[in-house]
Amino acid sequence: MRITFFGSSHGVPEPNRKCSCAMVEAGGRKYLIDAGTDPVDELVKRGIGISEIRAVFITHLHGDHTDGLVHFLDLLSWYYKEASPAFYVPKTELKDAVKPWLSIQGVELREDLEFSGIREGLFYDDGVLRVTAFRTGHIDVSYAFMLEAEGRKVLFTGDMKHVTGPVDDYARYAETADFDLAVAECAHFDAMLYEAPLRKNPPKLFCFNHYSPRYEESCLHLRESVKDVVPVLMANDGLVIDL
Repeated sequence: MRITFFGSSHGVPEPNRKCSCAMVEAGGRKYLIDAGTDPVDELVKRGIGISEIRAVFITHLHGDHTDGLVHFLDLLSWYYKEASPAFYVPKTELKDAVKPWLSIQGVELREDLEFSGIREGLFYDDGVLRVTAFRTGHIDVSYAFMLEAEGRKVLFTGDMKHVTGPVDDYARYAETADFDLAVAECAHFDAMLYEAPLRKNPPKLFCFNHYSPRYEESCLHLRESVKDVVPVLMANDGLVIDL
């Protein structure tokens, strides 16, 4: 399994980090998690065909995780018509919300594009990738994902509960499986709150994603504090992790 970070920033873009979007590759197939930045730009830059994207999984509907989705759907509707990724979203009303915006641009959203609502538990299995959703306390409907493929397990936390996410959300997910990689946010709390759950159930590798500059120092502090149990990475745009 390979993870490529197209965007690793928090609620707003930074000079060298765009908003959240990652590509997952497994078994010759490609998938996206979130679309806070336009995935088309990143795919074209890497010479990857748009039709290679099999499915898109959205953790929650805040703009820094979905704003790039509008342009993606625009281009799928009139240009990349051979591409038909499946979309898995927290609320299927997203489809109806996008339609009028595209319509005033003179574009009609393709009716054959599939939008499915995410439910807690195993919700996706194409024979290569299995995706399980866990509810988070971030907003009314928001999710973390467990990805399973090629004998590997990866946790994407999405955005978690403000102030106490590592204690109330992450600690619960960490007990679910022995993760090869945990990709965790740090935009809403001090990173040192991860220390206890990491010591109790350490993944093989821990990677900060969607982290805010105000908590970056605490991320570095945590990396030093838990280096005896788990290596810690800081994601930047373009980072590739091979498992």
